[in-house]
Amino acid sequence: MTLQLEYIPSQPGRPGFNDFFGGWLTECRGRTVLVDCGVGGGAEDMVRRLRARLGERDLDYVLLTHIHLDHAGVLGEIFRAWPRARAVVHEKGRRHLVDPERLWAGTREVMGELADMYGRPEPLDPGRLIGHHEADLPGLRLWETPGHAAHHLSFRLEETWFPGEVAGCPYLWEGKVHNRPATPSRFDLAQARASLDLILAEPDGPACFPHFTSRMPMKEALILGRRQLDLWSGLLKRPEAARRPGESRAERLGRLADLLWREDPDLAILSALPPAEIWREKFFLSNNIAGFLENFEEPGG
Repeated sequence: MTLQLEYIPSQPGRPGFNDFFGGWLTECRGRTVLVDCGVGGGAEDMVRRLRARLGERDLDYVLLTHIHLDHAGVLGEIFRAWPRARAVVHEKGRRHLVDPERLWAGTREVMGELADMYGRPEPLDPGRLIGHHEADLPGLRLWETPGHAAHHLSFRLEETWFPGEVAGCPYLWEGKVHNRPATPSRFDLAQARASLDLILAEPDGPACFPHFTSRMPMKEALILGRRQLDLWSGLLKRPEAARRPGESRAERLGRLADLLWREDPDLAILSALPPAEIWREKFFLSNNIAGFLENFEEPGG
């Protein structure tokens, strides 16, 4: 069955970020479903857009690929606007939506001042959160795909895939699929590779990704993501990538970001983006390098 899909942005009003966060709205076997929902700073915008699309129809389910606040930040507002809606979430992430203090502290630590755009999450009613082992929606299959996060899930509704950030952030550039890895702190490289192999063993199909409003063949994007992990592993293990005497952590991350921007062709072409979007990508790139390095260096290396 071919799903009718629409990307609903969660626009926080900050240059470089307004079409970067959001969720995919569809209807599957008579139920309205939203996959991921964007940043809390764009909650009012997303709820308004959802109301316009749904009209008198209810929103039945939100499927969360993971609970990072660029994917789950609007959930509290959605629950208020649609009192019968429920969310499917990995059981490991469920408790952090009920008591979000650690989630918020981790977001502030990693994102700095950008955390305000992501929005401080509110505690959610556990009765409206369905642990992934209990999810039983017609037409839905799900897989545990840790790596980007320990609580990451990938979904398939009918024949359409929603792999979250299992492969990073795929995007289309002049008709060709490219990728930017998503390897933040607490990224597990071995798990990420295993998760990609798990999904690549499944049948191919159209895939919708949560950033860049991307739609493309699932396996093409995942194969690229797998190759890019190998590319980064090689680049970041080079002798010149090691920390230099007297070099601060921030200086090293900036230097390695410049290295990857030059050496990874999927990053280099992003130089054609507007300045605010280049800033966004380089900000995430530094965080991703930090998470990647945790896999083969001692802390502080």
